[in-house]
Amino acid sequence: MPSFFKLIFASILISFFVIADNPLVSASNRSASSHLSSGYSALKLFLEDEEHLTAIRRTKMVITFSDISNSSSKLIDDIASSSETALEELEKLAAAKPRIKLIEFSDDQIGKATFDSLRTTAGKEFLFVDAEDFEKSLLISQLKVLRVISHLALELEEKESNSKRKKWLSKLAVKYESYYQKVNARITISIKTKT
Repeated sequence: MPSFFKLIFASILISFFVIADNPLVSASNRSASSHLSSGYSALKLFLEDEEHLTAIRRTKMVITFSDISNSSSKLIDDIASSSETALEELEKLAAAKPRIKLIEFSDDQIGKATFDSLRTTAGKEFLFVDAEDFEKSLLISQLKVLRVISHLALELEEKESNSKRKKWLSKLAVKYESYYQKVNARITISIKTKT
């Protein structure tokens, strides 16, 4: 199964697994704050992965002695940089009242194990894909991840009571939806250029 289909599948399942596999969200403990904590923790996991996009691009460049187009490089680097900034902001905002506990999902939980397995597989696929297909594969992988981040931010915003976090989530959703549109446009351009 191509890597972008795995990402589509994982994006849908991870949210379910992360929340369902989390003891804070068990049937006996379904408070609003634990739902928010789980959602924010899942958002953190996705942003952490996005933060490493530049490293993936540069590693592939060193291995193959080829790079992706300047426009795609800039877009990928912007997403990585925005994700790093978003993570820093999330850590600060989590401390505001009512406090959000960012959960570190343990390695023995099925959701975390699935996510880690997917990360490893996707990473290997990126390293071994042909240099000429790397740009397209990297961009396609972003389509679903960016959408998941955007929609997760919107869902959290809807349930959030803290006005600063609510505003931040709204901006985050708009920013990652904008990245989604830019990536989609880059894929179209990349395909047209090669045909």
